[in-house]
Amino acid sequence: MRRIWAWTLVSVGTASLMVLGAFLMLPGLEEVSWAAGTGSFVLAAAALVVGVMALAWPRRTPTPPTPAPSPAPVGAQQVGNRMGDNSGTAVQVGTIRGPVTVHSPPTPLALPVPGWVDTALPAGQADPRELGAHHAPPGPDGEDLPPYVPRDVDGELDRRLAAAAAAPRGGMVLVAGASTAGKTRALAQALARTLPERMLVAPPEDADLRPLSAWLRERAASTPRGWVVWLDDVDRHLSTSGLTPALVAELGQANAVVAATIRQERLDALRPSTTDPIPGTEGVGYAVLKTPPITLDRRWSRQERERARTSSDARLVRAATDERFGVAEQLAAGPRLQQTWVNGPDSGHPRGYALVAAAVGLAQAGVSSPLTREQLHTAHTSYLPDPPPLPEEADRAWEWATRPRSGLAGLLVPADHDGRRWRAFDYLTTPDPLPEAVWHTALDMATDQDRFTVGITAYSSGRTDIAEAAWRPLAEQGRTFVMVNLGLLLEETGRVGEAEAWHRKAADAGDTDAMFGLGALLREAGRVEETEAWWQRAADAGHTHAMFNLGILLAEQGRAGEAEQWYRKAANAGNTAAMNNLGILLAEQGRTGEAGQWYRKAADAGDTAAMNNLGALLFEAG
Repeated sequence: MRRIWAWTLVSVGTASLMVLGAFLMLPGLEEVSWAAGTGSFVLAAAALVVGVMALAWPRRTPTPPTPAPSPAPVGAQQVGNRMGDNSGTAVQVGTIRGPVTVHSPPTPLALPVPGWVDTALPAGQADPRELGAHHAPPGPDGEDLPPYVPRDVDGELDRRLAAAAAAPRGGMVLVAGASTAGKTRALAQALARTLPERMLVAPPEDADLRPLSAWLRERAASTPRGWVVWLDDVDRHLSTSGLTPALVAELGQANAVVAATIRQERLDALRPSTTDPIPGTEGVGYAVLKTPPITLDRRWSRQERERARTSSDARLVRAATDERFGVAEQLAAGPRLQQTWVNGPDSGHPRGYALVAAAVGLAQAGVSSPLTREQLHTAHTSYLPDPPPLPEEADRAWEWATRPRSGLAGLLVPADHDGRRWRAFDYLTTPDPLPEAVWHTALDMATDQDRFTVGITAYSSGRTDIAEAAWRPLAEQGRTFVMVNLGLLLEETGRVGEAEAWHRKAADAGDTDAMFGLGALLREAGRVEETEAWWQRAADAGHTHAMFNLGILLAEQGRAGEAEQWYRKAANAGNTAAMNNLGILLAEQGRTGEAGQWYRKAADAGDTAAMNNLGALLFEAG
């Protein structure tokens, strides 16, 4: 600071002396003197500006020297680092030779909570129409929702929901039946009776449900009664939701039960079947659909019809009188819409019929996503009658296909508020095999999420070529669950080496189903040691089928103690076949009391083999 002021004063003084000297020594040279004086003052002014700028310029405070660390004892390394509070990455080291790079781990970004979670409402207040129930003709008061008629399955629905709510791992209650059988209304009413205070969330069809359990746990304090996850037409959710038995259990641990409906034909197409000879091996399909469903018949029973006839609602009385159709079926105008569609070509609407048929066919092929008018127009030519009458103009055909009938649904129904995407009314079906062109159109139009479902549908229809074409691109993208299903398909078509390669690739990526499937494939080939290794890995990761089958493998080798250990782990996880086999193992060792307990537990869960073994044990005991 002092040096700056000194520099300023010296500059001004020097300039003043130069002006004075020029004036005294060179009289008469006024112009020169004044020029020199002016220059000197300019120099002084510049010096003054420099001084002021130096005053204002940021100053760097010298860093005090770092104290030297205390000398370390001879032969010892000492770290002299000191740190207080730290919220980032810190490293303490001794002697370093060479460069050091420290990478801080990225902060994980929490997924935003979707609106459908925060707009949940108590299950007892949910409107069945908002949950997916079909509309009915309006009554005298303008209300289009008739009174609920109790169904024969109501008691079983109540029991299943209560059991899932009480179970530590929750559960899924699945209601199956034909379209317009009354599935949605029956399940919604059961929730209102049994779990009315649980908060109901209804995810959209394209929602990924894997983060849902975390979101629900964050809100546990505000929802002590728990949650219901509502999935109407669950087949439309499967390709994107990530719904598996493990996810259902994870949701259960977040105090949520899953309530779902599905049409029977979709359940039959998408549910995996058990294959022999490896117990627990699952075929192609969505494993979550192995949940035993409660089935509603479209044709109402005599008792149900009688309850409808005694209703005060004239619509129910009329519908119950015509025994050709179910009561809910008639209220939703299903038979009328089916007849209108079938008669389309003869009534001057062959193109309108074909547009609807394209939507029906693509849905039957497994395309669960709604379709645009352009997509339906591209696909409809496969359904034009042969020989075709002269098709009507495109706009007229579209108006016919989408026009609501009797104030209810049209043959095509909008899937969004803007009318950009459409579906066929879900009652409409065709018994004919899908045309070849429709399968290929389904492959062309399907999203990556839909391709897996298209493959399953094709597989269940015997079209393994379409299934392989649907799955192979997904497997090559690294989707392990698709690799497993592709491996099963290849094994069934005799390409065992390629099947093993896909199973192994998925297993190496950590997929426990693939580990189990690979073990089963190796067992069939007689490679027992490899089988045990893969089943051991899957069992250690919690795969109950692997635990059970590893127990069988060990028991066959006379390793009863190890077999009992794995049977017991699988039994404690709820595997009824393991409970039965554990009972057999214990009975062979004379531990009949404990054997009977496991037989009974499995029998109570519906295991028929355990029922038989329990009966034999009791008979022998007198």
